[in-house]
Amino acid sequence: MTNGDSNSSLTRRNLVKGAALGAVATGLGMAATKEAAAQQAYDAIVIGTGFGGTIATLALHAQNKKILVIERGTFWITPEALGSPPKPALDPSGKPVPPLAKWASDHNYLTQYWSRPDHGAGLVDLLSNRYHEGNRKGLHNYRMFRQAHILTASGVGGGSLIYSNVNLRAQPDVLDRIGLKSLDYGRAERFMEKYRGKMHAVVTKIPLPANLTPDKLGDKDYLLLDRSRALRDAAAVASAQLGISMTWSPLKLSVVEYDDAANTEADAQHTFCERQGRCILGCLPQARHTLNKTLYKFVFSKDAQTTLSPQSEVRTIKKVGDTYEVTYLDHRNDPFPQATTVRAPQIFLAAGVLGTTEILLRSRNQTGLRLSDKLGSGFSTNGDFGALAVGTKRPDGSKMTVSPTRGPINTADVSFDTGGKHYTVEDCGIPAMFARIARMGIDHPTLLRGLEFDLGFLNTTPQSPLKKDPNQTEAEMIDDVFFFNAMGEDDASGRFTLDGDKLDLDWDHPIADHPVFAKHEEILRSLSQAMGGTYRALPTWDGLPFIFDKKTLIVTHPLGGCRIGQTMNEGVVNEFGQVYDESKKATDPNAVHSGLYIVDGSVIPGALAANPTLTISAQALKAVEKAVGPLPNI
Repeated sequence: MTNGDSNSSLTRRNLVKGAALGAVATGLGMAATKEAAAQQAYDAIVIGTGFGGTIATLALHAQNKKILVIERGTFWITPEALGSPPKPALDPSGKPVPPLAKWASDHNYLTQYWSRPDHGAGLVDLLSNRYHEGNRKGLHNYRMFRQAHILTASGVGGGSLIYSNVNLRAQPDVLDRIGLKSLDYGRAERFMEKYRGKMHAVVTKIPLPANLTPDKLGDKDYLLLDRSRALRDAAAVASAQLGISMTWSPLKLSVVEYDDAANTEADAQHTFCERQGRCILGCLPQARHTLNKTLYKFVFSKDAQTTLSPQSEVRTIKKVGDTYEVTYLDHRNDPFPQATTVRAPQIFLAAGVLGTTEILLRSRNQTGLRLSDKLGSGFSTNGDFGALAVGTKRPDGSKMTVSPTRGPINTADVSFDTGGKHYTVEDCGIPAMFARIARMGIDHPTLLRGLEFDLGFLNTTPQSPLKKDPNQTEAEMIDDVFFFNAMGEDDASGRFTLDGDKLDLDWDHPIADHPVFAKHEEILRSLSQAMGGTYRALPTWDGLPFIFDKKTLIVTHPLGGCRIGQTMNEGVVNEFGQVYDESKKATDPNAVHSGLYIVDGSVIPGALAANPTLTISAQALKAVEKAVGPLPNI
């Protein structure tokens, strides 16, 4: 799974892809569908349902546009029912609005459940639900390129389904260095709260009463989540040792939290964050503000003019006069996907960094869409880096429990500047279902070779040396393991290309040699020492023969590939996400394809050194509102 295959998804390819490509190439499978029959009727087509796609859909809906929303994945929801459910909302006629699952079933949309249970056996469910070309119904898509692995999501709601709920502004100096201008973060935050829900800090084991704040707990400091406290205290020690000013802050999370005031969001939804430590796997008590909920509440449940085509993979975009033809494969009848072509004068690409870049590279090759030579370049890892502090101890040498299986995935950060660059380090949870494999990777990393056979590592029994105590819980297995999630500034030098029909990513020089990663290791070693633990890099960084090359990065915040530039000589889109028209390069380097927009993270022209969701949303608002009109009530 290394060297010989630069882009693997943990399973090998099968014949479905070849059959699907053949269908597109020869025009087979063009029987009429609802989308095809109405192909002249759409005012706009939105490709993807992540943050940019949701913003575009909301804005178009507000203007009463007829929209087609194309999404590669399915609906994902919790299998759990609330013990005391809230009263259903009412539609304009006074009838109860059906739950999302009921509505999806009535429309013959596939609905799937978050992976569970929350112990080792849950990994079987998780792995069966991963996305790859043999399982297009999967959620987590883990792409393995030569120098970096990238995790993305496939589902209605996009990255919101698996991200860690963080809303963090990039620092002004960082934005200046990458040339990203005129972002209205205040408006982006208002969008989050109006169309998703109130943001909360969740750094304590219980919701705090109104008279307490996380920074002024005094003798009630024990209420802090153990890892939130551990990061705060370690940052104070490391800051003094390194001579770097590190500021600890609770993160703003898009989750429902209990509040003892009247008429709160928790009262309305009858739920709140239960600190289950599994945000990236799906929230069982329904407390996360995922975009599937947003789209259903504000658009799908009430708008007959909006058509959703899930489980649909966009292949190409072709310019035809003043409109665009979008050809996609509808996989709802796999293994016989249906090729469908639709038209609209406005296209909003929001398929994510990998998806949007791949669609445009293929479109340039197959339909002659004239695009900037910069297409595919400028990929940034966002300086993403993970590491562990193992065996955390108190100053007296006794065990210090940091409880990574409890709380939201990210709760707090320390941010700082050094060497003219910005860095962010967050605590990161480890879901309980990963406890066994995490312990195995720490104590016996060579056993991870079972990953090559997908489920091989699950053969470990409770009586193995991995469990010194056969009655040990998952939480106990790793309760002295702190997981760091770090971000910084790389040089955005990665380049996407197509190898045949397969997306590839590489760098001219090893990206792992960039100074940002050496600085990460220096800082995280110091923080680990301050926690009384031993610094341990992730297995992908240490390398594992036949599985991982040494210094392979894991990127959870991919950026770029269709970057913003002042002209088409510098980027793929302008500051408003309008795609440059390369056919007019000689006469007008600012010429754009009218009606063609990119509104996802692929336009971000460099590393943000922060969780990118709020920045992507601010940029999407800037682009969409110029193209369509303002979102109401923000």
